[in-house]
Amino acid sequence: MLINVSTLLLEPVGHARRYAVEREAVAVPEAAFVQEISGSVRLIRSERGVLVTAEFELLPVSVPCGRCLEMFETPVSVEFDEEYVFDLDPLTGKRVEVDVDEFRIDNQRHLDLSEAVRQYEESALPIQPLCRSDCRGLCPHCGSNLNDGPCGCAAAAGDDRWSALARLQERLGTEDGDGAPEA
Repeated sequence: MLINVSTLLLEPVGHARRYAVEREAVAVPEAAFVQEISGSVRLIRSERGVLVTAEFELLPVSVPCGRCLEMFETPVSVEFDEEYVFDLDPLTGKRVEVDVDEFRIDNQRHLDLSEAVRQYEESALPIQPLCRSDCRGLCPHCGSNLNDGPCGCAAAAGDDRWSALARLQERLGTEDGDGAPEA
């Protein structure tokens, strides 16, 4: 999403513009990223360029469930404040020192929100997304999706590694009736 800021760059520091965005496409071809956004953008002239304050709702993103690995769609919202800087001072034409990781205004005085939207979408995605709160996941032995029903594999019947603890629990529960240790 390109925004022409040539007139804003010629105005004094503090001048602002506000834009409503409705179903606008953003794309970063190098990262194979394409998304549609809706929301609002506020541009404020700063000392070094333009401060962008944005709030966007993105189309639902398809992600794998962290338990059952089934793909599902989740809504994503992003908010960010980023300064876009210009390599040249718009009034004097002198070169301005810019870090390599800063967002930039191009030589045609456009700023592109696509890369910022991509980065903030990545950080807004849940670390371990769940298709639903009661997702049962996969059987650790056969890999069947337990949301579809019991897997029926022999390993699901019992796990011998826990048998010693089960016996201890049974013994503690029957010694004095309440499971509490004797004083």
